[in-house]
This record gives sequence, structure tokens and C-alpha cells, in this order.
Amino acid sequence: MPSGLALAVLTCLAIASSYVGALYIWGRSLPRDHPTTIKRRLLSVVLVCGVSWAPVYFWATRLHGAPTPVHQLLGLRLKKLPVAILDSLLLVATLFAGPLLYFLYTLELPESHSTPPIMQTRGPTNAKSLNCNIKDANNDDQSGGSSSDYLDRDGDPDGETADGAAGRLSNAQAFATSTCRLRRSGASEGQRSSEPCVPAVGGGGGRNLGDRAVYAAGAPPSSWLHSATSSQSLVLWRNLVVAPLSEEFVFRSCMVPLLVLEGLSFQNVVFLTPLFFGAAHLHHVIHLLRHQQVPLGRAVATASFQFLYTMVFGWLATFLFLRTGHLMAAAAAHIFCNWIGFPPFADMMAHPRCVQLMLTTVAGVTAFFMLLPRLTVPEKYQQDYCFYCH
Repeated sequence: MPSGLALAVLTCLAIASSYVGALYIWGRSLPRDHPTTIKRRLLSVVLVCGVSWAPVYFWATRLHGAPTPVHQLLGLRLKKLPVAILDSLLLVATLFAGPLLYFLYTLELPESHSTPPIMQTRGPTNAKSLNCNIKDANNDDQSGGSSSDYLDRDGDPDGETADGAAGRLSNAQAFATSTCRLRRSGASEGQRSSEPCVPAVGGGGGRNLGDRAVYAAGAPPSSWLHSATSSQSLVLWRNLVVAPLSEEFVFRSCMVPLLVLEGLSFQNVVFLTPLFFGAAHLHHVIHLLRHQQVPLGRAVATASFQFLYTMVFGWLATFLFLRTGHLMAAAAAHIFCNWIGFPPFADMMAHPRCVQLMLTTVAGVTAFFMLLPRLTVPEKYQQDYCFYCH
């Protein structure tokens, strides 16, 4: 390996290590979904993003003298930006056509818009056997969710995801907890409710709040607005805004140009950079062992699956970044995948319309691969510096 390319690979490794290491400089005593942890890690991510672009500047201006402005190498440009975002969203929506259809089939429409949504499971569980014996959503021991339901996303500041159900579980759990407290306190009718609360969170594969919402009579819309806890809001902000933008900036904008400037081929860049992205999620074993009390073997298996899933997504994100020259094309795909989560194949197979869902899934994947090269033609996005041409 040439010395310049070896130095670029080592720099990418240092950037990835800095991103993950900065998440733990505050200590590890609190769970990852605790508001204090999220706020501290947000600050860490901002600081890392503020310095991670420096190697690209050094490579472009000192080592290779690239005539293209550094901000364009980073994918921060306006030409054809809306087109790049829409094309990216169309591609991932096509890829997830089957799961999207499943969510439409399982969506329960509200009977009234004047009452608050409560997440309820549609499984065989008897609601009468459930009670409201769950701790406050901000309690340190409960904010991470149960170990049996844990599956991380690939896209949050400590790597949740395009991908997994932990974010969905904690979001719905916090929402159901706060709504349960609201009903029991009689906030809507001035008296305590004697009926049992049902703070269940829907089955695997569901999206964030709202995919299986039904409405329970009682509270006005204003009460529903106040029922969302600050912890839940921070988790949503992390999963759908901070994580996708920061990870795509660090693992795409700040790594891909280094390898391209060193002459690495398009195919090798697409397959190499996601390795850093996937490896950056292996630290979730610490959270699984410490806060979820998951057995070591299961924690390693979960982290390994997440590594593979995030690496596959990294291939797509790197491809979109190289072909369009836009950071936001990759970020838009990341946000969509974090929102929809890992496809709920088991639930889809158990659905009465499973044949239709499976056919839609196969058709969507086929259409995705047919559209991918056609919707990402580099000339379409008017790149001044074409990554794909190097």
C-alpha cells in the first residue's frame, strides 16, 4: 500500500476512533437514553465534527493542491441539492416498499382528533392483565429499555441507526409512561382513573411514535402535547437529526475525499469506508452489558448483526455521496432508514396478506437496483469535482 494511501486510511481510523471516544469522555455511569447523556454526547459530536474536516483541508490544499473548494469536496454545495435529496428518498422508499405497505396495513386510524394517542400492542396480550407499574421515563435504570427488546439503531450519536428497534422501543415506552401517568392523575376529568393503563409498545419493526396509535378518550390535545417527556424528545432529536447529519459528515464527508484524493478506485472507496462506519457501532456491547444486563454472547451477536447491517447501509450512503456529490443525499437516506427501522420480516410473514407483502418487497428491491444507477448519474447533479471520475 502506498505511503499516502496508508496515511489516509490511518487518518480515517483516527477520525472514527475520535467520534466514538468522544462519546465516553463524560463517563459511563448513565444509560445512553438519559437526557444528561444525550446532551453531553451532543456536545461531543459537535466538537468532533468541528475538527474532523481538517484532514480533508490539509490533503486538498497541501498534499494534492486540488483546485476544487474544500466545502465542495465535503459535499456541502447547493447545485441540484433538492434533486439529490428527492432522488435519495425515492430510492430508499422503493427499497423499503414492502415494509412501508405493511405499516399502512397495520395503521389504526384515530376515532377522534381531540384525544391523546396511546401506543397499544396488537398481539395476544390481555390488556386487563397489564397495569401501570412502570417507573418514570427519566429513571436511570429504565431509560434504556428491556434487554429482550433491545436492538440498536445505526444512526444516533452513539451509533443507533439506520437500524434497530431500541430507539423505537425507548421512544414509545417513554410516551406510554407519560400518558399513563396523565390518565391516572385524572388530568382530563379532574378525578383519578381506576382503569388499568396500557403502556405497551407495538410489535417489532414499528416506526417511531404514531405508527400504531389509537386514541383513548379523556384528555384534550393540550394535555397530549404536554405528555411527551423531554427524554423522548431528545431521543427523537438524536435519532432523526443529530445522528444522521453528524455520522454522514464524519464517515462520508471527512473520509471519502481522503481516499479519493489518494487515487483509490470508486469501488474500493464504496466498500472500504463503511468498514469504519460499521466498526464504530461495536461499542454498543458496553451498553448492552452494563445497562441492559444482556448476556455476553447475546450482546456480541447483537453488535455483530448491527455491524453487518450498518456496513451494508454504509455502502449505499457512500455510493450516493460519490455519485451525487451531496452530503445531504446520504443524510436523507440515513434519516429515512432511522425512521423506518429494520424491516419487520417476522411480522410481515405472519400478516394475513403476507404473500402480497413479500411480493411487494421483492418488487421494491428489484426496482431499487434498476433505479440506482439511473437516478444517480453524476452529470445530473452538476458536480464541479466529480468523485466518480477518479
